[in-house]
Amino acid sequence: MPTSVIETITPFVEPQSVALIGVSTRTGPGTFNILEELLTYGYKGKIFPVNPKGGSILNITAYTSVAKLPETPDVAVVSTPRTAVPQIVRDCVSKEIKGIIIITQGFTDADDDEGQMLHQEILESIKGTQTRIIGPNTLGVMNNFNRFNTSFIPIDSDCRNLGVICQSGIFMAGSGDFSGGIGIGIDIGNTSDLDSSDILEYMGEDNRIEVINLHLEGLSNGRRFLDVMRKVTASKPVLVLKTGTSEVGARAAGSHSGSLAGEDHVYNAAFQQTGAIRVTDVDQMSDLTETFLTYKSMPGKNIAIVTISGGAGIIAIDAVSNNNLQVAKFSTSTNKSLTEIFPAWMKPGNPTDIWPSGMSKGYHKILKQSMETILSDPGVDAVLLISPAYIRPENDPLNIINLIDQIAEKHPEKPTASWIFGPHRKTYASKLKQKGNIVVYPTANRAMHSLKCLHDYLNPSYPTQKNAIVELGDMQKDLVAGIIESNLMSQTTTLNEQALDIMHAYGIPVIKSGIATSPEQAVEKAQKLGYPIVMKVISHQITHKSDIGAVKLNIKTEEEVHKAWNEITETVSTISGARMLGVLIQQYCTGGTEIILGAKRDPQFGPVLIYGLGGIYTELLKDVSFRIAPITPEEARSMIKETRSYKILTGLRGNTAANIDMIVYSLVRLGQLMSAHPEIVEMDINPLLVDSNGAVALDGRIMLKKM
Repeated sequence: MPTSVIETITPFVEPQSVALIGVSTRTGPGTFNILEELLTYGYKGKIFPVNPKGGSILNITAYTSVAKLPETPDVAVVSTPRTAVPQIVRDCVSKEIKGIIIITQGFTDADDDEGQMLHQEILESIKGTQTRIIGPNTLGVMNNFNRFNTSFIPIDSDCRNLGVICQSGIFMAGSGDFSGGIGIGIDIGNTSDLDSSDILEYMGEDNRIEVINLHLEGLSNGRRFLDVMRKVTASKPVLVLKTGTSEVGARAAGSHSGSLAGEDHVYNAAFQQTGAIRVTDVDQMSDLTETFLTYKSMPGKNIAIVTISGGAGIIAIDAVSNNNLQVAKFSTSTNKSLTEIFPAWMKPGNPTDIWPSGMSKGYHKILKQSMETILSDPGVDAVLLISPAYIRPENDPLNIINLIDQIAEKHPEKPTASWIFGPHRKTYASKLKQKGNIVVYPTANRAMHSLKCLHDYLNPSYPTQKNAIVELGDMQKDLVAGIIESNLMSQTTTLNEQALDIMHAYGIPVIKSGIATSPEQAVEKAQKLGYPIVMKVISHQITHKSDIGAVKLNIKTEEEVHKAWNEITETVSTISGARMLGVLIQQYCTGGTEIILGAKRDPQFGPVLIYGLGGIYTELLKDVSFRIAPITPEEARSMIKETRSYKILTGLRGNTAANIDMIVYSLVRLGQLMSAHPEIVEMDINPLLVDSNGAVALDGRIMLKKM
């Protein structure tokens, strides 16, 4: 059996021989003949066409069946009607062919039951064998390094150090437009067997691949995806375009690939935690592909702007600010040097408008002096050059291609980016791309977004390799397991009061409380806890207690306890089917900020943690963040900081800052609770009351499901 992902995927990507099963005898334009396309592409390995008619196709001997092949090829490409595919897969297994690429559509992407049955039949055929499958419903594999391409449509794509993993052939067929070329591309199609994690791990090991583009519709094993992505992003950037983010798009993705689309905010958390860079469209993917293939260094966030237009410089300043970068402050030496070449009436600064000096002293001369001076400033980490492309480069007196390329080459540690505008921008961009030192962006904002992503990825704090999860030693796992088991045995799946006991067992601070089954017990508990207190109904049939008036606050005396008991009892009696088991007595707390901590079990990724502003604001503001559990304290702190309400906790407008360390502490413990007990499918701590002294959970709810 293969011992590594390299051994598994190599037959697909670097085959020395290939069988084309179901290849047509028709050739010529419009016939979509894989054999013809493969020959045109320049593949040099052995090719074995398989067609029931036999004979020869394009002067290559064709064989009537897989069994008749003179040797076992590295990979088989299947493009027959779907009903024939399962038997062909079995024939390939019998021939001990290690890799099968199924081009054919109509399996999990089909609208009928037969497609699902055929899909399962394919999987059964390879179970327990050494044969692996890419597809069905795929263009297959493109390897420009060795000119191997299984596409049935002609693709003209330059070779570059880029890996593409997709669930739609458009990203390979359109690679010239989307990514400017391709090194290795694999369309995983319906992912019946090999999936994006397998291919991602392979491309992470291939030293020819410097950047990876991943188009993702869905996953079936989110936990493995997390592990692989962390490993790969530690050495090379992975740009992820996750489609199916809308409700309608998610349904379409499921229909197209048969994958589980999942909740988008959970995928977003997965990308954040693993260091993957999420892009929103093919424009961002294209920008960032060029950025990461061109620039290998960016010391900081300080951007200098050199411009031919004052207005364009202001646009660029806004772009810098909008992308959380900084306008560089020039050193005294830099300002002095610029003063010497600027008109007397013009004070140098950032942006640096070189047009007035360029008109009088020569545009190229002033550009060279300004750029070299600014790039030499230790306070500058990158430069955005804004220049026009009004006429074709060969006729343009402002043609700066060779000049800025030479300058950029001298300063590889600081990106020289360019926003070139005008009718001939694409021509300028193409010529500078060939030089390999500068990226030309169509707008200042796209340039700054790209540089921000570059800076963030190269930053030492970027979350590529996750800090080790340290399991806390003071958690009472057996106690919690017993509570869960006893409730499931009695078919109780919603825990309210016992949710507080479970939290306490995992070290999450909870409010002091007690249970009373009579008014007299309620008074006794209240006196023990100390007034004022809170009284909450205990009933399996009532979840949202405050909505029906079954929660009484700020009770200060024995008389008020009796009155509250009677009112709660009367309220419950009006609710059909509700049974009152008693009342929960708690200390009454005021002040502080109400936080919600929650968790939900996702089908792809497992337990997902939720953090946000709690109480009545949870549904109103929806200011929440997500992470996949378990998490580190660093990840917990990031969850808190990325919400808009974070400023409230830091002491906004003179208020006392909250104890954020206790929220971090509680989030980490909640993550370990969810990870240790898969029977918990959903959990809320709402609210967790936090102030400057600490935090305490006032209420909670746990939903259980038997495993």
